[in-house]
This record gives sequence, structure tokens and C-alpha cells, in this order.
Amino acid sequence: MMFWATVAASGLATYLMRSLPLAVTLRGVAPAWLRRYLDALPIAIIAALAGAGIAVPDGQPTGGAEVGAALVTLGIAAWRRNLLFAVIAGVIAVAALRAVGL
Repeated sequence: MMFWATVAASGLATYLMRSLPLAVTLRGVAPAWLRRYLDALPIAIIAALAGAGIAVPDGQPTGGAEVGAALVTLGIAAWRRNLLFAVIAGVIAVAALRAVGL
């Protein structure tokens, strides 16, 4: 029973997150602060999911290679503003950090 309650709650939360921006913008002009919040919401959700998956993938903290590579990736992305280059740098960084024993 708990499994199905979790599935239903997750479905409801997903539906609300996806339909809220549409419902707010259809009725008229949204305030600037609400528009900024709704624009940043998908990115924040993806970052939270990715961060948890990188730092604690199976309930156990990682050895450090993944976290170090994530920091390298974020740094390259902020510096170069090129997502493809940042991802390639992150893959190289995690491979190099694992090769040295992290």
C-alpha cells in the first residue's frame, strides 16, 4: 500500500510542477518574481537530482572522483559557457581521478 501511495504522490507532484507554469501564464501576466521562479524551477530540480546521484548514488557516499569531476564540470561550464565542452571535461576528469585511485 505504501508503494502505491508513493507512486500516486509522485505523480501528483510531477503533474503540479509541469502544469503550474502553464496555469499561471494562461490567466494573464505573472509578476516578474514569479516568472523568474518558474523559469528556474526545472533547472533546480534537475540539479538537485543530479547532485544527489553524484554524491550519494546508492546510499553510500562516493570515493570522491565523481564529486571532483562534477566540480570540474561546473567550473568549465561557468568559465566557457559551453555545455558539450564541460561534459567532455567532466568525463575526462572522472576517468583521470579514478585512474589515480580516487
